[in-house]
Amino acid sequence: MNPQGRYPPPGMGGSGAGANPNFYARNPQHQQQYVQRNPMQGQQNQQFQPQQHQHWSRRNQMGGDSGVGEVVKAVQSDAVTLMDSSSQDWKALLKIPPSDTRYRTEDVTATKGNEFEDYFLKRELLMGIYEKGFERPSPIQEESIPIALTGSNILARAKNGTGKTAAFCIPALEKIDQDRNVIQVVILVPTRELALQTSQVCKELGKHLKIQVMVTTGGTSLKDDIMRLYQPVHLLVGTPGRILDLAKKRCLHP
Repeated sequence: MNPQGRYPPPGMGGSGAGANPNFYARNPQHQQQYVQRNPMQGQQNQQFQPQQHQHWSRRNQMGGDSGVGEVVKAVQSDAVTLMDSSSQDWKALLKIPPSDTRYRTEDVTATKGNEFEDYFLKRELLMGIYEKGFERPSPIQEESIPIALTGSNILARAKNGTGKTAAFCIPALEKIDQDRNVIQVVILVPTRELALQTSQVCKELGKHLKIQVMVTTGGTSLKDDIMRLYQPVHLLVGTPGRILDLAKKRCLHP
């Protein structure tokens, strides 16, 4: 299109004698048709583009949400499977002794149905508990372990063979900090035999823990006990007389 021919200089347009032969006027019909048809196309385009954009945005949003949901579900399922497998693995590797088939009285069987896992104990301590042969806490253990873990004082009484020793040894082992090489628990017992028995129970329950247990009683060399205290000791079991002797010599201070 020649712009010079389309827009003639002043006085040269029209149909007169001096009109520009290359000039042509716009067709008003085509212009009117264009003006009338163009808004309709614009409206159609404007209606189509938002619908298409909304359609694609919904598809992308649905696809993104479904994809994220599938990924989250996959991760959660993998985590649950891993936790289940790990919880089953450490129990499967334990050397659990045969179950005790002897007759049990109500002092042992009248429990609330709790489990040792309900007390949120360390896994290493749970391993020692199960390998010791304990299946579920006895009544005296159900009543004393949760209270002892809070640091409260307890005065308990139960019959022989009901698990009194483990009732205070388990909370004591749980509260010990393995990284502190100082005496953190002192267990006083009246006789030498009971001291040896209590220390043996503590060693068996905490054999998977890095806890050092020492027993000291009368009738043994005091010098050997003092030399032993130069090494790390976390739990000390002894008779009152020997504990007083060590305390007077300031051997129990960190």
